[in-house]
This record gives sequence, C-alpha cells and structure tokens, in this order.
Amino acid sequence: VSTQSTGIMMWKMANGDAPNNIGVKFYYNNRLGKRAEVPTSPNTTQVSIATKYHNSFACRATRLWNTLPSNVNTAEDLASFKVLLGKWLERFPDRPPVTGYTRQNNNSIFDWVRIATREGEAL
Repeated sequence: VSTQSTGIMMWKMANGDAPNNIGVKFYYNNRLGKRAEVPTSPNTTQVSIATKYHNSFACRATRLWNTLPSNVNTAEDLASFKVLLGKWLERFPDRPPVTGYTRQNNNSIFDWVRIATREGEAL
C-alpha cells in the first residue's frame, strides 16, 4: 500500500468517512493536530508475532499519520487533504536502492522525516 493511499485511509477513518475496524484511536493535540494512538501490541515473546504486529497496517499507518504536520492532518475535507499530503510528500526524494551504491537511508518516509528534522528543516 502506498504512502499516499495509507494517509488517505487514515484521514477517512479519523473523520468518520471509513470504518475504523482496526482499533486506532484518534485525539487532538493543540500543537500537533490530529494524532493517532498506536494500537497496543500483543503480549508475546515470539519475535515473529511481534514483527508481524509491528509491520501491520494499523501500526505502520498510525506511525505515518503521526509524522504528518498539523496543517496536513487537520485538513477540513478530503480534496484539500490530498493536495496537502501530495505537496508534503513531494519534499522527500524517492531514491530506491541501486546495486553497487551505498544509500543514505532505507528510502522510507520515516527515514526522510528523521533526516529533515535532524537538519532543522521545518516540516
């Protein structure tokens, strides 16, 4: 699932336009806008189950949603959210791995946001 479609699905769930049957809880933060609470992990010591949980849509989508700046995640309607999300995503390069070259990061949106934050770039 693409980053953009994940963001759109989360916006729909946050605004009641899609069913939230994965148990994500949304709340409002004055500084950060709409935030999502990561669903609680199952209490297990099995690494395979913990990995599946960590890579599940509910966890990945929640982490992605919480990286969005407040002007994006508080968009009033879906059309404006799509535009704002697209503009925000355009700021991050898409550099897939190339055999034989070292890469700066894993090319995930989380890595690019971390780099931008570390360099003091306003998100």
